Amino acid sequence: MWAIEEILRGSGGRIRGEKACDLSARLLRGFSINSRTIRRDEVFVALQGPNFDGHAFVSDALGKDGAGAIVSHSAFLQRKAEWRPFLKKHFFIVVEDPLQALQVTARWHRNRFDVPLIGVTGSNGKTTTKEMIADILSRRGPILKNEGNLNNHIGLPLSLLRLNEGDHAAVLEMGISRKGEMEDLCEIAEPTVGLITNIGPAHLAYLGNLEGVAQEKGKLFQVIDRSGGTVVINRDDPFLRPWEKKLSSCWTFGLESSADVSATDLEGGGGCVTFNLHLNRKERCTQRVRLAAVGRHQVVNALAAASVSASLGMGLNDICEGLHAFRTPENRGEVINLKGVHILFDAYNANPASVKAGLEMLSSYRPGPSVGGEHGRKMAVLGDMLELGDLTESAHFDVGREAAQTGLDVLIAVGEWAEKMAEGARQGGLPDECISSHRDLESVKTFMEKTLRAGDSLLIKGSRGMKMEGLLAALLLEGSD
Repeated sequence: MWAIEEILRGSGGRIRGEKACDLSARLLRGFSINSRTIRRDEVFVALQGPNFDGHAFVSDALGKDGAGAIVSHSAFLQRKAEWRPFLKKHFFIVVEDPLQALQVTARWHRNRFDVPLIGVTGSNGKTTTKEMIADILSRRGPILKNEGNLNNHIGLPLSLLRLNEGDHAAVLEMGISRKGEMEDLCEIAEPTVGLITNIGPAHLAYLGNLEGVAQEKGKLFQVIDRSGGTVVINRDDPFLRPWEKKLSSCWTFGLESSADVSATDLEGGGGCVTFNLHLNRKERCTQRVRLAAVGRHQVVNALAAASVSASLGMGLNDICEGLHAFRTPENRGEVINLKGVHILFDAYNANPASVKAGLEMLSSYRPGPSVGGEHGRKMAVLGDMLELGDLTESAHFDVGREAAQTGLDVLIAVGEWAEKMAEGARQGGLPDECISSHRDLESVKTFMEKTLRAGDSLLIKGSRGMKMEGLLAALLLEGSD
C-alpha cells in the first residue's frame, strides 16, 4: 500500500484537489497506465507517446474508481475545466513529465529496500530464465518479479513499484532495443546481480550488428561491476566469455565442465529434459534434474538460473527443487497436445538464434508414452522475424536452410519473407513438395486443416508482430469439436 505523501516524495510532484489535505491519509493500492483495467484505489499515470496521450483518459480512469492521477503541469492547466468535477473526491499529482515521475518514483522506492536485485537481459531466454530464478529463490520466501512483458522503460518501473517489505529479493527482466536504454534501466533498478543470457541477432534495426547488441547489453555488466555487485557469465557465448577476465566478482555457467555451473548427460523425452547439474565451485556437488521443458537451450537457461541462485547462497537441493517446480511460460516453448498432434508453441518473439533453438527443440522432441507415443512428421510453421534491419533477407534465407538441415519433414513459411525462407529450405535440400509458402495466417489455417494428422510434432514460431497465437487459437478451436 502507498500513502500519497510517499508518491509526492518519490516523484517530486505537487498535489492538487479541493480536499487534498483530507485525502492525504488515504492508502493506495498501486499504479496503472491503463484506464480500462485500473482498479479501485490505484493511481493513473498519464503517459504520453508519439501516437497517444494518457491525459485524454484521465476522466475515464477516475470515473472507474481510480483514486487520483499523475499528470503534467501543462495538461493540468489545459484540462482543468474537464477535470474540475473530480477535484472534490480525487487528487492530481502535477509533475513536469509523468513518465519521468514514474521512473524516479520507482528508483526512490527501490532504494527503500536493501535486497538483492537480479537484472536479467539477453537476446533469447530472458523471461524463461527469470521465471526459473524466481522459482528457485522463492524457496526462501516471497520475491518480486516482472509480470508478463513489463520489462522496458515503462514496465520496469511499474514492476519495481510493487516491491514490498515481505520480499527478500527481486528478479527483473530488462528488455532493450535501442542504444542507451540499458543504462537508463540500470539507473532505475540499481541491480546487484546481472545476467546476460546470450548475445544474438535481435533488434539489429536499431543496434546495427551483433557487436552493437553485445556492447549495449554489456553495459549491465559494467554498471554492476562499478557498484561492487556480481555478474553471471555464459561461458558458451563468444561475446560474453571475455568478460570473465574483466570483472572483479563473477560466476560462470555453460555446458563445459570448466564453468562454475555446468550440465552433463542430457536426455529428452515425454515433454521433459533431464540432466546432471554440477556446482563446481568450492565443494563440488551433483544432482539429477528433471525439467518440464523441451530443448537443449532450456538446459542452458536452467544453468543460468542455477548460477544466479548459487551466487546468492542457494544450495543445490533448493536449486533443483526450484527447477523441478518450473513450468514453461505461456507462448514460450510450451507443449500442447491436441488430438494426437504435439504442438510446440514458442511464438512470443523470434530472431535467427531463437528460431534455430526452436528447430533444435523440435528435432529433439520425443512425445513419450505418457502423451501419446505415436511418432509422426516433424513440421514447423515459421513466421517473419522482425527488426533485423539490413540482415532481414539473408536471415530468412539462412533460417530456411537451417530448417532443412535439421531433418524437418514439412516447412510452412508465412509472411512477407516466406518465399525467401522457402528458397533457403530448397537450397538446404528440403524437397519442393515439403515446402509451403503463405502470405498470411488465414492461408496457413486452411493448409493445416488438410495436412495435420495424429502423431505429428508441430513447431509454431514467429515474431510478436506476426500474431502467431491466432494460428494456435484456430487449432485449439478446431480440436475442441
